[in-house]
Amino acid sequence: MKKLVLQKRVFLTAVIICAAALTAAFVWRFTYWDYCFCFALMGGTLAAALFFAARKKQIAAEIIVENAIIHIQPAVICAQSDDEKKEGEKLREKLGIFISCFGILLGGKIIKFGKHGNCDIRLKSVEIGPDYISIDYIILIDHYSSINKELQNIRLIYSRPGSNELADIIKKFREETKVVPVVTESQEVGYD
Repeated sequence: MKKLVLQKRVFLTAVIICAAALTAAFVWRFTYWDYCFCFALMGGTLAAALFFAARKKQIAAEIIVENAIIHIQPAVICAQSDDEKKEGEKLREKLGIFISCFGILLGGKIIKFGKHGNCDIRLKSVEIGPDYISIDYIILIDHYSSINKELQNIRLIYSRPGSNELADIIKKFREETKVVPVVTESQEVGYD
């Protein structure tokens, strides 16, 4: 999530710099001002487009995090500076995988469910084992006359929660995504 916010800020800064260059080239009209004006306009337009794409991606990630059915936290990064040692506090950054009815957030990668242009991504099945969770989703790509189907699988290490929490997870998946997770008792060996 921090990476998405940083991307958005970098592109916003680029837009501001290009706008300042555009204004300076137009007001002062120095030698070759028309070339500078043109390059600043192109750079600003590109930076603005990238800013809005990063903003859209950040909003999608926030929606997935806010509506998470499952949050898997594979790592916590702790750093301690000299100032923090005195205070006894640790700086923590939580890395996580969020699964919701709107999509999946894997670090900085977003898999949004639903129709996007000529691509339709749908959750197909969820399997919860004793030490893993497996998520299958299908990507339907419409190429005007034919539809290509591509099945994708995400398999994560996940220690299954207790029976009450597991029942809540199954209920949330069933109500929000219309997909009923399958709970397996045996451990599978290998990843085909």
